[in-house]
Amino acid sequence: MTSTPNQSPATPVFQQADFENITRVVTEQFQVEESMMELGLPTYYLKEHQETKQHFLKLLKNLDSMNLIAFLRRTNGRILLKVVPKPPVRKSDIRWNWVLLFATIGTTLLTGYILSLDFVNRGLMPNPYIGAAAFTIAIMTILGAHEMGHKLTANRSGIEATPPYFIPGPPPISGFLGIGTFGAVIMQKSLAPNKDALFDVGSSGPIVGFVLALVATAVGLYLSPIVPTTGEVGLPVPLIFELIGAFFISIPANHDVLLHPIAFAGWVGMIVTMLNLLPAAMLDGGHIARSILGDKARLILTGLSILMLIVAGFWPMAILVLFMSTYRHPGPLDDVSPLSSRKKLYAVGLVVVFVLCSYFQYFFYFLMQVFGL
Repeated sequence: MTSTPNQSPATPVFQQADFENITRVVTEQFQVEESMMELGLPTYYLKEHQETKQHFLKLLKNLDSMNLIAFLRRTNGRILLKVVPKPPVRKSDIRWNWVLLFATIGTTLLTGYILSLDFVNRGLMPNPYIGAAAFTIAIMTILGAHEMGHKLTANRSGIEATPPYFIPGPPPISGFLGIGTFGAVIMQKSLAPNKDALFDVGSSGPIVGFVLALVATAVGLYLSPIVPTTGEVGLPVPLIFELIGAFFISIPANHDVLLHPIAFAGWVGMIVTMLNLLPAAMLDGGHIARSILGDKARLILTGLSILMLIVAGFWPMAILVLFMSTYRHPGPLDDVSPLSSRKKLYAVGLVVVFVLCSYFQYFFYFLMQVFGL
């Protein structure tokens, strides 16, 4: 998951010489229809029907040496460019990243230990520490790779971002399905330069996490024994999890699969991927929806996502998304240039990933409720 800063231009005092120098830099990249100082900011209305994406990136590079950035927006049917001082970026205190990392390793080890006790009691594992280590390595690899996908993509796009913050959580105790963690997050300290970069940052984490979740699921299901059924309610199974299980396991009547801790980590990775790909708020899917459809459509999809979470029984996540939706998505610096066609094709693939990681029956039920069937 990525969190995006809400930056707004300050109101500095530019001297006439500054305005002239900035105007020269702007006109090197764009055909300007009108230039002025508006509320103390160099402001330019650009001529229509000119290439903006690559020229805006070049402008940002030139302005960076002057410690400035620019915003490109469409306002009242015109293309508006504003130049503002580059906001200061606060240096991260990575000591907190390390503290939370080790805390999460501790809580996931405890979770893996508890999950392994049934294996030990059945004589299927020599001691629970093996399962504890296996679960921790699997889940931390999936979540860590997800966030590092965001981080590395942000670095490549020139976006300031923190290292991952892992969030420890409760283990499975007293009937509560705890997984030892609430996931991880990176904090963006600057805005994406354009819609392509916003799409890439939003999509990179779920793609990497999904691939590793597939690997963990395949390995874990291969190691998962078949045991006589106990009548207990099992986990709801994502579609891709069920498909992988059908390939690796043949379950006789009156028997169930006892999930190996690695398989459970794969299941968690798929659920995390599904939730993050919801086109809502500041979730990864929200960034993707913002880059493709704009902010109004993202708000509508956020409302639908909250309803879908409620139908699927994810009440805590529904409340979190509702809270996140109170913050306005700032969008990229260049909110005028269109998303590349290739990214739109990638988006189709992400929809497929979302469906594969979803509880299919819940979404059919949700659609039936929406359309009154």
